[in-house]
Amino acid sequence: MKLFEPTRIGTMELKNRLVGAAMNSRLAEPGGYVSQRIVNHYVRRAQGGVGLIVVADGGVSLIHVNGHTQLRIADDSFIPGLAKLARGMKENGAKTAIQLQHAGWRTGRWVGLSQAVGPTALTSRELVEATRALTVDEIKVVVRQFAQAARRAREAGFDSVEIHGGHGYLVSLFLSPYTNWRQDEYGGDMQRRARLSLEIVTAIRQEVGRDYPIIFRISADEFVEGGLTLRETGVISQWLEEAGVDCISVSGGTEGRTPWSVPCMLVPRGHMVPLAAAIKEVVSVPVMAVGRINTAAMAEGILEQGKADLIALGRPLLADPDWPRKAMEDKEGEIRKCIYCNSCHRDPPPEGYPIMCIINPEIGRESETEMMAPQAKKVLIIGGGPGGIEAARVARLRGHQVTLWEEATQLGGRWSWLIKGYITEAVKVLKMLEVKLELGKSVTPEAVAAMQPDVVLATPRAGSPQLSITVAEGENVVWADKVLDGERQLSGKVVVIGSNNIGCEVASFLSRQGVAVTVIGDDRKVGYGLNPMVAVILAEQLGEQGVQFRTGLSVRGIQEKRVLCQDSQGHGVVLEADVFVLTQSAQPSMELATELEKLGLEVYSLPYCDQPGYAMRAIRIGASIARQI
Repeated sequence: MKLFEPTRIGTMELKNRLVGAAMNSRLAEPGGYVSQRIVNHYVRRAQGGVGLIVVADGGVSLIHVNGHTQLRIADDSFIPGLAKLARGMKENGAKTAIQLQHAGWRTGRWVGLSQAVGPTALTSRELVEATRALTVDEIKVVVRQFAQAARRAREAGFDSVEIHGGHGYLVSLFLSPYTNWRQDEYGGDMQRRARLSLEIVTAIRQEVGRDYPIIFRISADEFVEGGLTLRETGVISQWLEEAGVDCISVSGGTEGRTPWSVPCMLVPRGHMVPLAAAIKEVVSVPVMAVGRINTAAMAEGILEQGKADLIALGRPLLADPDWPRKAMEDKEGEIRKCIYCNSCHRDPPPEGYPIMCIINPEIGRESETEMMAPQAKKVLIIGGGPGGIEAARVARLRGHQVTLWEEATQLGGRWSWLIKGYITEAVKVLKMLEVKLELGKSVTPEAVAAMQPDVVLATPRAGSPQLSITVAEGENVVWADKVLDGERQLSGKVVVIGSNNIGCEVASFLSRQGVAVTVIGDDRKVGYGLNPMVAVILAEQLGEQGVQFRTGLSVRGIQEKRVLCQDSQGHGVVLEADVFVLTQSAQPSMELATELEKLGLEVYSLPYCDQPGYAMRAIRIGASIARQI
């Protein structure tokens, strides 16, 4: 396969064409120093067989960073730790790069270090913080910061550097007419907007020499009105090549369009490959493609069709760091596939919140192994949600005999309609570990007692939803689960009450059947309960399907074919429809756990998870409980 052929970036030879894309691990020590956890994290990626690893977010500034645990390369005190990191990856077969980044307006007072800065003094459209415009003298300092960071990278033993020129960080802010409104030598026409990028490349070349590879990551299309488009970035890429860049890494999006630069499962696979193909037509240096490229066949097709020279894998290597090795050995069926749920990505992330993956819970804990329990026990887990699934996995790794009961006919129920791929991967792992799965199981205290487990981990059952509004009796009011389970076929004009993830599921389900749907909700955003980036894309797609949204409305009651609402100013609003769908979440019932405790059993309660946004929390708690037994 072409995918596994050697290739080159400048003077750097790679054993294959797979690149571990830069993703902020948030595993550095406070202050940005290399931790053992971050070394373990990247060494594990190297062990999986990838040709090049780009270490994420090497901050060139001590203060303009997007988090206290962002890795930094801002002075010489960082070199010893970075050398340890580079050495660990190289000893495990991967070539190395470190991404050089200045956070620009993606820093700010929430980090507690400095005000957000950029080319223009304005209020960030997304971060809602006043951005101070850099002076020309300060811009010269930024250029030196990048050059000195590259020098440190080379001294630390990294094989190359990547300049982050995309995604709303400082360099991209200067490139883009969307954010650069200056009228001096660093703003105005395209050439002046590109001046900072070109000066950075030139300064790095002067510092490290011609034989040291430079990669430039660019948002070839910012997917926002007034932003960069391919027409401009094609020319800019040519200028970058002339200045000394050895490879163009082609991405897309900017601040406010992060859902397109970090695509979820709703975005088409390979959606940014056409951008890479367009850049490849106008430059002679290698071009790297990225963006939901999750199978070897797809990656191979991109290379064979000449759309790119290298394939960057970000989240797929989080889900399974052995993706390259398994693909090369024709064992793709064994790969734990990324489902693009974006659980790994929070923007901005809470401080101290490390990288995570719903498919690979070991992420960030690569050096740890589950300790064997002092005594192997017969463990019964009731409930096949994310908490129960992870508890079963960890308990089995600790040497227990594990059985998982689920009353539904499939694991996961409908807790996350968007990421059912998680269930497929979870079943694969549980079967490999020989966890006994019993689906469609009638769970009663008597059945549990008959099994005689040593320990029971019980997930609360979903109780009856509690209505907080007045509803007139009638056939025109129906619960969401009746619609989704196919018990009720709806037609005419439908109003879905609740803009949460369940309401969006119903809206998507009905709109695909040609039903006219309006979703109403309170002042929260559409799709709450989902990852915010998933929710943005979902709202856009539902709008394209004709779904209408009325947010900022509090529902007071339903009378026949009318729903009575109140807006944020206290004014009454009445909407008419043929059918109303209720989406209130059910409250968890602890009745089963209480009954089992009365039998004298050792019982632990697993977390109830009724929204996909809670899945990661449920997984962590499930693992924690399993480590106690």
